[in-house]
Amino acid sequence: MISKIHEFLLNLGRKIIPKWLFRLGQPVYHFLLALSGNILYRFPGRKLIVIGVTGTNGKSTTVELINSVLKEAGNKTGMLSTVAFEIAGKRTENTTSRTTLGRWQTPKLLREMVKAGCRYAALEVASEGIIQFRTFGIPFDVAVFTNLSPEHLNTHGTMVNYRNAKGKLFENVATSKKKKGALKISVVNADDREAKYFSSFPADLSVRYGKKNGEVRAKNIVKNGKLSFDVNYKNKNYFIQTDLIGTFNVYNILAAWTTAYALSVDPKKIKWGIEKIKGIKGRMEKVAEKNGVQYFIDYAMTPDAYELLLTEMRGIAKGRVIAVFGAAGDRDRGKRPKIGEVAAKNADYTILTEDEPYSEDPKEIVKEIETGFQKAGKSNYKVVLDRKKALKEAAKLAEPGDVVVVPGMGHEAYRNIGGNKKIPWNEAEIIRKIVG
Repeated sequence: MISKIHEFLLNLGRKIIPKWLFRLGQPVYHFLLALSGNILYRFPGRKLIVIGVTGTNGKSTTVELINSVLKEAGNKTGMLSTVAFEIAGKRTENTTSRTTLGRWQTPKLLREMVKAGCRYAALEVASEGIIQFRTFGIPFDVAVFTNLSPEHLNTHGTMVNYRNAKGKLFENVATSKKKKGALKISVVNADDREAKYFSSFPADLSVRYGKKNGEVRAKNIVKNGKLSFDVNYKNKNYFIQTDLIGTFNVYNILAAWTTAYALSVDPKKIKWGIEKIKGIKGRMEKVAEKNGVQYFIDYAMTPDAYELLLTEMRGIAKGRVIAVFGAAGDRDRGKRPKIGEVAAKNADYTILTEDEPYSEDPKEIVKEIETGFQKAGKSNYKVVLDRKKALKEAAKLAEPGDVVVVPGMGHEAYRNIGGNKKIPWNEAEIIRKIVG
């Protein structure tokens, strides 16, 4: 009810207030909304050990892994991610299409965690959420950085602004009041080009992880049906074997392992908690297999994420890799040709279609993706604007040994078309119905 009132007032404001004045007043509006939400729910973040995970890719998986490990260690936990919410073991799907919830929703759920007796809360923290005060009033105890690649530049303008917005999470850890019995902890991907920046914020304990750099390293990585490797720390090896597919999950597991170890969790419990996660909804999720064709969905949105995803699909496919995707409207347009170029080079065939166009014309979005294929000098694609028809076309083209991969929507329950019109959408179920 509250969110509907908020949406109504926001839309009304857009109509009656001049655009320049609306933009100027937005930060004040966001701040006052965040302050009132925290006052109403009595600043619940002060009663929890709060872990914030930020970065471009891997946030949802890392939050899920951290939550699982802390539960395995015997703690009551809460979790807020793009995929789901969990409070003391009770889980609900996130159907808001938001990574970081609104200024009243977040404190409300944190208050519910406090009431349920949770000790820890693991939160996905988006850069847009930070600058819009959605994490205002939460004194974070742990900040985790996964990686940084171009995204949300329609909001931030430059990569420096984007990076600095995420840096505010680490600044929060450095400057917010320390809670009784809790350390201020910084966990950083040492292999990322921005590792030095994120490691520069002071903390009681700062630990870096990576395949090449950092105190916590992944060694002896083996991908043979299951992904396995040793986590090496202080000359000791801790063996991990996981059902998560994709070697990029090594980084997500390292981030979770490092966070849990910094929180004094027994390495055996860390191992068990990580290995309990069998998959993350909408994250490189295998949703069907028929006639020797495997179907995967994913939430990839950036050129880097597309390249990692398609590379993994290449390792799984015995035949061709067929991709089906579009791009969201009213978002960073600069990445569209780059994603097209990545697909041209890394997929055998692509069907370009609509994603969530919002207020943009899906035909124009697809044209911008097409320029990436033209730059790569490739014509290994076709355009089928209707997304369901595009999925049917992919199933029709696929032969035994092929992999059909559909990035973009992942776990999402709705698609936004024509401005603010939402239509129900369950990509996994649609694919299953198509393939029978």
